Amino acid sequence: MKKRIIWALTAALVLGGCEAASVKESDAGSTDLGTTPVKSTHKIYVFDTLGFTKLDKDGNAPGFNLDGKNSDGNDTSTCGHSDFTSPSGEEGIDNQFATVVPLMEATRISAVETLLQSSIESGGILLLLEFDGLDDLVNDPQVDVRVRAAFGAPLLGTDGRLLTGQTFHLSPRDPHVDAGNAVIKDGIVNLGPFDIDLPVQVFGKDYMLEARGTYVRFRIVDDERITDGTLGTGVTISSVKTLATKAAEGESDILPIVESLVAGEGDLAMDADGNCTQMSATLAFSGVSAFFFPADVTGTGK
Repeated sequence: MKKRIIWALTAALVLGGCEAASVKESDAGSTDLGTTPVKSTHKIYVFDTLGFTKLDKDGNAPGFNLDGKNSDGNDTSTCGHSDFTSPSGEEGIDNQFATVVPLMEATRISAVETLLQSSIESGGILLLLEFDGLDDLVNDPQVDVRVRAAFGAPLLGTDGRLLTGQTFHLSPRDPHVDAGNAVIKDGIVNLGPFDIDLPVQVFGKDYMLEARGTYVRFRIVDDERITDGTLGTGVTISSVKTLATKAAEGESDILPIVESLVAGEGDLAMDADGNCTQMSATLAFSGVSAFFFPADVTGTGK
């Protein structure tokens, strides 16, 4: 039961923000109407690892500048929460959940990262990035990308990770969210911002996670793998509390712990009453190639 309640916090940050590289008109190139267009390539990658990022020994945190500000503790729009600096020196990083993870671990409720990874390997979290118009894995001026969700028990290799090239069924609650037109430059993909209500299943229970202003960045290694993934987002505090209530189910001694951990931790989307309604978070991920069963995608526009 205690593992279920931790998901009221952790699952909501699964997808679960920053400032991705902008795409200029001039970067898109021009179309020569006198030539035969290159055939578009359809490609899918499924997350095979997923974990929360934490503060390093210097107090730096990876992530994105979700709100376009570099806030200090006096910024009322972030409810008094200071932004971080990334390990590479970028300022204005929004990753408030990085400060909550140690508090969660201190409660001994659960090992957060272990729970996330085990949920992937059991099929409770099967997130996929679907590409259309992927003509080049290294440099491509325009690629359509969607976020999808699958279900089922994945096959694992001897290392315990998802095997490449598996075929999955689409989840009945597949979000089918358009993440926008991406530019691939030197193998790096930048996506966002986009909003998503993310379906996950943990211990047989279904949860819907509200992630807002999500940004994603990762590297395409080859046809079979993506790596160096970073996902930043603002998770609504209301969805965290709703999930905590559902996950508790009679565990009255656990629910107050969860509520106390998120109390006052919002740093985004201030409402009219002066309350920050979202908490920023950043996760690291990697992925492997995957496919959908054709019958599942027929008529969906992929």
